[in-house]
Amino acid sequence: MKKFNLSLFKTAGRKRIKDRGIRWDEKYAEKSEPLKKKFDRIIGPGAYYRWEGHDYTTSSDYFVVVGPARTKDGKKLFFAGVKKLPPKYHRKKVYAPSGKYFTNILSALSHASKMWGVRFPPNQSNYSQSDLAAVNIPRHLRA
Repeated sequence: MKKFNLSLFKTAGRKRIKDRGIRWDEKYAEKSEPLKKKFDRIIGPGAYYRWEGHDYTTSSDYFVVVGPARTKDGKKLFFAGVKKLPPKYHRKKVYAPSGKYFTNILSALSHASKMWGVRFPPNQSNYSQSDLAAVNIPRHLRA
């Protein structure tokens, strides 16, 4: 039986978002700026993050969020997610990002850093699920 030289084959599919060389800048949109202020005031500094970046390989804009959110069953947890932004000239509604829920913010930030390449903030406090108990998080909010 002949053996194939696997080095001649290219891997299929696109590059992971982290491997596309996106430069992530911390940026808050019109609706996320009040959330940042609210969560930083109630929970503490560094409780909510939002980054935007441009992918030159696909000419698309993305955003990454890490912060408090509610699950479908009403639990308050930290969320890390990513979403492709619609082109600016279309002015379409931006839907919730897809991602994962975590019991503390350090786990959420580690996931975001590993998956999408955002920088881990220096001197980050480790907020946990118990810090979210007194916070009013809107039902529709997925960070």
